[in-house]
Amino acid sequence: MKTMKTIRILRLRDIFLLLVLLSLALSCGSDDNGMDCPDPTNADCDQVGDDPQDDDPVVLEPTLSSVAPVTGPKHTEVVITGENFGTDATKVSVSFNGTPGEVLGVTDTEVTVKVPARAYTGPITMEVDGFDLTGPEFVYELSEVNVETFAGTPGEPGYEEGSGTAAKFDQPWDLAKDSGGNIFVVDRNNHAIRKIAPDGVVSTFMKEGGEDGGEQESFYFPHGLAIDSDDNIYVADSGNDRIVMIDPDRVWTNIAGNQEGYVNGSGASAKFRFPAAILVGEDAGGSALYVSEDNHAIRRISLDDGQYTVSTYAGPEITELGYKDGGLSEARFHFPSGMAIIGEGTILIADYDNHRIRAIDQDAGTVGTFAGGEEGYVNDVSRSEARFRNPSDISVAGDGTIYITDTANSCIRQIDPEGHVTTIGIYDSFDYNDGPGDEAKFNSPLGVLHTGEGEIYVADTGSHVIRKIIID
Repeated sequence: MKTMKTIRILRLRDIFLLLVLLSLALSCGSDDNGMDCPDPTNADCDQVGDDPQDDDPVVLEPTLSSVAPVTGPKHTEVVITGENFGTDATKVSVSFNGTPGEVLGVTDTEVTVKVPARAYTGPITMEVDGFDLTGPEFVYELSEVNVETFAGTPGEPGYEEGSGTAAKFDQPWDLAKDSGGNIFVVDRNNHAIRKIAPDGVVSTFMKEGGEDGGEQESFYFPHGLAIDSDDNIYVADSGNDRIVMIDPDRVWTNIAGNQEGYVNGSGASAKFRFPAAILVGEDAGGSALYVSEDNHAIRRISLDDGQYTVSTYAGPEITELGYKDGGLSEARFHFPSGMAIIGEGTILIADYDNHRIRAIDQDAGTVGTFAGGEEGYVNDVSRSEARFRNPSDISVAGDGTIYITDTANSCIRQIDPEGHVTTIGIYDSFDYNDGPGDEAKFNSPLGVLHTGEGEIYVADTGSHVIRKIIID
């Protein structure tokens, strides 16, 4: 009897335990997806395979499905849609081309963010609680233009070192920038190359070189300037009819020319007539310098043969001015000046006395007219309808926007990627004034340099200063 009673007690205990286990199974059962919990968002339940003692909530990976709008100026409000963004704005960040935007609101499926100033065109990137997401490219529209004085004393020619406007230049002519952020300036009437450090301090980089044939080397009315990827500086020493190279250790070498004339050949045996501008480039023959000059031609200096061999690249092989499109040797120029590369295989040339922007298609071996026509000033039109007066220099931004010093119109012209021409500065002012782009005044600007950082530097020659155009 005692044994039977014990068995009944054990059975009752087993039944109780079975009821407890059944109750637990019903409260947290396995669903058809193999989850420990039917609701995967339940913070008290874990996924299959998790440590049963781990009660951390399930973190679902966020996804990005769309962005609107994908173009606009600074402070545009952009809405990013997707899933699993959460609601904690402190765990969400959005950047435009690497520049953080201001997150205005977050829901689990939508993030609203404000585009920061000077972000410029580039990809949208997003971080949500440690997850990295990449969206489409945002096309940044420039909306504000402002002009300020970067270095030099306005209206006061001179030769002074110093910071910013305490320094003095005498007809700054051309500009270039090295990999360290230093800007080099041809200080034409001071016969020197000046350097502006990133902090704005102006110093003399080179005025005289080493010994050459027993005579001290020095510049004489230098004109053009270029820098290659190794930070070698090339100077069109116009008054001496030669091209000089200065390496990063400030070692001076006369690489081509030394007498006025028009002769092709190697090194100093070649002859130029007042070389104007220099462009570092490359073609089927390798690395080269292209030099515009008063022989109304574009000359080529090989950088690969060790001899700095000079040849005629475009234009006549005798001094002959004119205006003609066609093959490289058939084309005619009239005092070609500043040059720039746009896209792949195209060289733009400021054809000074033809009042046009010319284009060399290096692949096709032809010269055409890119912008302009008869001398004058026509603005806010397509590039074929625009008119210039003695354009002297060109610089191209990364997005394809072209900046031109329209010297005799005393302003800066801009050609956007769609080919529309507008003006920075007051046309025909021949004066000096900082301020918004439609109020600024220039005085016969000759050099322009886009640095790739939303800033354009201008050699405002008649005002004896370096101006800076900031575009947001």
